Amino acid sequence: MRDVPDQPLEPWHPPDYTVDADGKVAGATPGEPNNWGRWGHLDQRGTANLLTPERVAAAARLVRTGKRFSLGLPLGGPPTPGYRAAPLHLFEATTGDRVLGEPGLQWSDDVLVLNTQASTQVDALSHFGTGGLLYNGYWAGVVTARSGARRLGVHHLADGLVGRAVLLDVARHLGVDRVDPGSPVGPDLLQAVVDAQSVDVGEGDILLVRTGATGWWMAQESPPAAGAEPGLSPRCLPWLAERDVAMVATDTLAVEVMPPEAGVRPLALHVGALRELGLLLGELFDLDELAADCAADGVHESFFVAAPLPIVNGVGSPINPIAIK
Repeated sequence: MRDVPDQPLEPWHPPDYTVDADGKVAGATPGEPNNWGRWGHLDQRGTANLLTPERVAAAARLVRTGKRFSLGLPLGGPPTPGYRAAPLHLFEATTGDRVLGEPGLQWSDDVLVLNTQASTQVDALSHFGTGGLLYNGYWAGVVTARSGARRLGVHHLADGLVGRAVLLDVARHLGVDRVDPGSPVGPDLLQAVVDAQSVDVGEGDILLVRTGATGWWMAQESPPAAGAEPGLSPRCLPWLAERDVAMVATDTLAVEVMPPEAGVRPLALHVGALRELGLLLGELFDLDELAADCAADGVHESFFVAAPLPIVNGVGSPINPIAIK
């Protein structure tokens, strides 16, 4: 047999900290800005706590026309852009394969195998950390391939992400079909869109940021492999924290700009949002139809409803978000 070269290894230093019975690192300290401890020492929901019954009721009163916009990409059919495997859709049994059941009765079963983050989805707070730490001081080691996320699992969001959504149409504001790949959307640009649209962004809002990327991807015969893409700069984190938004979702693969800006660590926005703020992130939202309607009637807010699957110990979930105007 030919020689097989050893794979390169990274140096590893055993941890010098203690994990308590709650799965938290003793003496752990967060970065800034952060929400650690804000909703309790053992909180596992982060900014989902901002989606209070009062805010849900107020958001429901935004419905005027009853028009509904699905912000989710199809599962199957057109290939979804990205670097994760496409869903595998299997038909387990149909009456076209064999004679089953009572005469004249037709039935079918199917099976769907998919990466939970390969299409429109929400990240659980267990999805990202750094320095051995997750949101609220939980140890990153509570997430294992065998057991999943034994803390901060996506099932903690299963009561739904419901509230007021605000669409910030960055691409239309800039007068382009899509923001250039690799272009960062910073806090000044977000504020400029807020001012131009005469809309406010406040506590408990679900912020939808359109760059035009998903619409462009889906218009291609075959979506290109993951590479440079527009997205939020980590410089937006203080802006988001000051406004106390509950969730940020974009029509991109990673929410944040890829590759990162010069001198910025990769996926720094994921770390700052998920680990420090407990801020929910949504990816691959299809915002084009909603954006066109908002441009037509000048109304950029809507009632938003999305239900993550109750995947126990999951680090993310596919969702079909609905905006209702």
